[in-house]
Amino acid sequence: MRTQTKYIDTFVAAIEAGSFVRAAEQLHVTPSTVSYQIRQLEEWVGAPLFERSGRRVLPTALGDRLYGICGSFIDAMGSLRAAARGQAGTPREVLRIATGSSFGRYVLTPILAQPAFAQTVVDLRFGSDEETWEAVASGRADIGFAYTVTASNTLSFALAYRYPLVLIGAGVAAGIGDGPNGTPHGATFAHWLAASDFITYDDCEVTFTRWFETQLGTMPSALRTRGRCSEIEEAIALVAAGRGLSIVPRYMLDDALALGRVAIVAEPTLAVESHAQGIGKQAKPPPLDTVYGVTREGALRDSATVMLLDAVAQAQESSEVGRP
Repeated sequence: MRTQTKYIDTFVAAIEAGSFVRAAEQLHVTPSTVSYQIRQLEEWVGAPLFERSGRRVLPTALGDRLYGICGSFIDAMGSLRAAARGQAGTPREVLRIATGSSFGRYVLTPILAQPAFAQTVVDLRFGSDEETWEAVASGRADIGFAYTVTASNTLSFALAYRYPLVLIGAGVAAGIGDGPNGTPHGATFAHWLAASDFITYDDCEVTFTRWFETQLGTMPSALRTRGRCSEIEEAIALVAAGRGLSIVPRYMLDDALALGRVAIVAEPTLAVESHAQGIGKQAKPPPLDTVYGVTREGALRDSATVMLLDAVAQAQESSEVGRP
């Protein structure tokens, strides 16, 4: 039976470009050629693979399934090529990782640069938690790292990394209150935050909520937002420019703190009384966020995946900011 698999490259290009016109530019063919090849593939499959809306195209449910199959095939071919190029007869393992960008850049990348991974072919892809879950579930990633979990019969989640969340500002103005860096103490801290400008970023909702609930007991009904960024690095840059406050993972701040670009705003004095135990007032510990390792339920872990998980655990143990 003759298939139309020769048009798979065109299909993948159209999915990733979101447009037949842009796919044609990437493939150096005409848009009409892309349209024809997609129609041929759809006729062979027996159902539409795209929903056409003007110049934009979106995959149908069937198109999404086919794209997942293509991704698994392409990754498997990459593994085969990597094995064929192994040195001294030893195949190089391919480690496919899906993760959030900040954890991937600031925690995983230094780990993967270690000599222990010199013979490992690394495929590191950044995306949202939902994209990480989907990549692992579809087999396009061997392991993922996500900030949240989801109910799933396909995926398995395990705590991989913990880190403090901190409130940052740029040269917080003195005289606002009697606390360090001029921040107010006690009940006035919540009012000061409510009157402050904040810089937010993609997927910051969980981070902000966790910090506020831990420190103040509840998330404010509204925040004064003065800037919105796609990446945390951009948010830190706006904070350094004096545009507002933000709440970020502590592990991302070493360089900015060393250069004096930002300052960690002192947490409020939220103390609890315990006279019965004779310990008086105690400040609450800093809020911690978590990263979970995501794997397919029942899947066997190869040596590269096990080595990465062990290295992340070692980084957690040796990190001052990772300790609860």
